[in-house]
Amino acid sequence: QPCIDHVIRVQKGFLKRPQELWRLRSQLHAMRFDFSIDPQGLLKSALVGWLSGAKYRIGFAKGQAREHAWRFYHVRMEPNSFHLVDRQLELLEPLGIVAPEVTFGWQEPFEIGQQADFVVKELGWESRGYYVVNPGAGWESRQWSIDRYRTLTQQIFDRYRLRCMVLWGNEKENKLANSIVAGNQEFAQMAPPTSLMLMSGLIRRSRFFVGSDSGPMHLAATVGTPCVAMFGTTRAEYSGPYGLQHRRIQKNYDDGSSSHRRQTSNSAMMEIEVDDVMQAIHNLQLPSFAQSRLAA
Repeated sequence: QPCIDHVIRVQKGFLKRPQELWRLRSQLHAMRFDFSIDPQGLLKSALVGWLSGAKYRIGFAKGQAREHAWRFYHVRMEPNSFHLVDRQLELLEPLGIVAPEVTFGWQEPFEIGQQADFVVKELGWESRGYYVVNPGAGWESRQWSIDRYRTLTQQIFDRYRLRCMVLWGNEKENKLANSIVAGNQEFAQMAPPTSLMLMSGLIRRSRFFVGSDSGPMHLAATVGTPCVAMFGTTRAEYSGPYGLQHRRIQKNYDDGSSSHRRQTSNSAMMEIEVDDVMQAIHNLQLPSFAQSRLAA
């Protein structure tokens, strides 16, 4: 991302380690920041801004920011937008930046492109000749049924002759991916072990993305790949993939506290049927989609 000049890595659990807090404070002060912006709105993110010594700290107001984070801001914003991207962009208004055009500005490193091209070629596929599925999510309540993913990949192949690359990131997700691919190798293949960077390259070369509210879904939106995204314990209109080219599916919303939604079942997700996803894929505005079908 060419707009990012420097990345500062904060150690996990830094709030509980005085030595790490002091090290971070010294590092931030040395960079002499004029202002800080906290789009996350949590205590740990607000504290980073405070530790920076920035004279002008911007964040969300009480009710939007949590854990008393608002107490650490000089300017507390009440957002008017609903989608998370638009809400966060409103934090720029105190700096005179109002309703900017949304561009993610992702630039693929050359070596990542080479690696992604190699993986696709090894599978015997072509760029834009496949789609990706990501069955995992940070919360199990956000996950869809593996059996429905299996049925979906079969129906997509039968209808469009498009093959599926199944993404995974850890051992648990590897098992989910294997369950989708097992017995379906004709039209579904496992992605190799990937870094996030390589995953971005594989998603970028795909025709479209199918999955639930997860990091890879937002990564797909960032690199410009159309998404069909399913929602149950999070709101599609709030945290769905950003942009008109995507399709969001939500039949029900399991309301409640964040803790409840994290620990509850995926019953809201299971109200979404395979036919709902197939219809959303059909409605995607994909360039030359008909021409991409392989001969039966």
